[in-house]
Amino acid sequence: MENGENRENLENTELTVEADTEENDTVTAETAETVETSETDAVTDAEEETNNYPTQTVLTIRAIVGGYVLYLAYQIITSGNEITPFMWIAVAIFILAGAGLIIMSIKHFICKEYK
Repeated sequence: MENGENRENLENTELTVEADTEENDTVTAETAETVETSETDAVTDAEEETNNYPTQTVLTIRAIVGGYVLYLAYQIITSGNEITPFMWIAVAIFILAGAGLIIMSIKHFICKEYK
């Protein structure tokens, strides 16, 4: 019978919850901080995904390819054949591309911008 009485007491009991304004403000502030933190984490994750740095192997291969392109430009110049204006343009592009690859690879190595 005690179970029956307990049920009647539970049904007849009214629960009143009084929320203190200060507690409510604190909960709201904590919730806002949680939302800001999760948004910041999402932005950080997105930045990490977009800032995919190359591996050391890729940087090394880029530097080697840059050196080879510079070597090709040197071979064109020292070939002993007549160099036409088109060839000079090609040599200039080779020199810029080769030097660019080497310089960017060295920059990434120095700044430790690799995985």
